[in-house]
Amino acid sequence: MSQVEQNKEAIEANKSKITNIKAIVIGNRASLYQSRSMIEENRLMILSNYASAFMGNRQLANHNTDEIADNRRAILDEYAPENKVEKNCIDATINQSTLDFLAHRCELNTSMLDISEKMASINAQLIAVNQQIMQANETIVDFNSEQIARNHDLLEGGSSPSQATVQSNQALIEGNAIVAEELSANASANAERILDVMQESIENTELLIENKTQINARRDSIMVNRGRMLDNRARIKK
Repeated sequence: MSQVEQNKEAIEANKSKITNIKAIVIGNRASLYQSRSMIEENRLMILSNYASAFMGNRQLANHNTDEIADNRRAILDEYAPENKVEKNCIDATINQSTLDFLAHRCELNTSMLDISEKMASINAQLIAVNQQIMQANETIVDFNSEQIARNHDLLEGGSSPSQATVQSNQALIEGNAIVAEELSANASANAERILDVMQESIENTELLIENKTQINARRDSIMVNRGRMLDNRARIKK
């Protein structure tokens, strides 16, 4: 068999490989769109849960705490001590109550500081993600520029098939075969990674739905507390 015929067979073999690779790569692209959609939906659900838990439940619970403290002071102020012992008891109880609420606030401040530190770290990671996106966009622009230049070269007669030889074709075919093998391995590895990411997104969705249920239940308990607090207030003499 002549080298020309061998080259023709090798070209067909490469074409078959390329068809398979294209199916995997295009499939990966579609799966990535689906995965990105799931990630974006989760991100929006995270923000929704954050708003419900922090701006909603937390603020209302803190408001209840302030009013409970006011009730405590009003209840203690109603007592009319008949001697110094009773007066000292009232004053000491007021101090105890103040310390209780301050300790609670201090603990919440520590908790919020921990959360703020984590959020600052997450923001730094998001900035890094944005930089990766920008770099990927730059890669697209550079690739397009290179391919435009190659098209221009072909239009100008550069790399014309009329200049080809059996040997140059063989080198081109062999180079294509090497690239095809590398692409096949990379595409298959990407497909596995995409499945892992999608599975993680599914698990995240389940956790977020569970969180939403807990947030709603917590709001119910906050409203129960508020009702009890208002009942106590109604019993305090005006």
